[in-house]
Amino acid sequence: MHESDLKAFLTLAETENTRDAAALLRVNQSNVSRSLARLEHDLGAELFTRHGRRLVLNRVGVAFSSEALAIVTGYEAGRRRVRQLSGSQATIRLGFLQSVARRVVPHLIGSFRQVRPEVRFELRQGFARDLFDLVAADELDAAFATPPRTALGLGWQLMEEQQLFVALPSGHRLVGRKSVAVEDLDSEDFIAFARPTELRQMIDPLLAAAGAQVRIAFESSEIDTIAGLVTAGLGVSILPVSGKRANPEPILVPLRPATNRLLGLGWSQERANPQSVTDFVEHCRGLDLASLSA
Repeated sequence: MHESDLKAFLTLAETENTRDAAALLRVNQSNVSRSLARLEHDLGAELFTRHGRRLVLNRVGVAFSSEALAIVTGYEAGRRRVRQLSGSQATIRLGFLQSVARRVVPHLIGSFRQVRPEVRFELRQGFARDLFDLVAADELDAAFATPPRTALGLGWQLMEEQQLFVALPSGHRLVGRKSVAVEDLDSEDFIAFARPTELRQMIDPLLAAAGAQVRIAFESSEIDTIAGLVTAGLGVSILPVSGKRANPEPILVPLRPATNRLLGLGWSQERANPQSVTDFVEHCRGLDLASLSA
């Protein structure tokens, strides 16, 4: 049973004439007749009573017309839904790290919406490993995070390198140095990132390798919270820094040896992405994040 045959049937039920139905459908009159013949053959019953050139729905045709309309309406609804999920206006499901939520994500979305205002976003915040698992499982379209595991079949575009700095309160003994070695943090009260975060998993091995035994005073997954605790004199920390700083506190001194955190956009290379996602990835590749204020 073809959609075109159902549409011909419904139009013919309205016009009661193959010529008028053909004009509305913008096809040849013979096409309408063939569609009706196919449909009646598939159903095993006649749907119209013929009165010369006029065709009037019979009892079977009247009963079937509501079902035919539901099928055609379902086709249209399904087609619209597919366009919403796969076309140039498909909603983009974007994941991101909490640490980039305030600075980077608004820029990614805002700059893209300037050229594609019709595209909508669904946002999800999480840890890098979880975000990329969701991309691989087709629950997210893209994620802005640190590099994914190679086994996930994802593409990843480096967009920013953040240098790690030691964050110090005013008056701390290490203020004024050109750089601070990791071992210099030994015995310090330390404000750490929460254990599940990729920054915690990046910083802990640095401390361990240098033999620096710090006292964990507080833990947080938010950079702004950690910076505020350091400014209040409650400990020191190691923070990623990029772009322009809007706030001079806490005092930041480069970590030695120099260590960078890599950030970028990842997406699946194992499935056909909606055009909107492909366009978003290409747009992000051309952005300069270094000029953004922290």
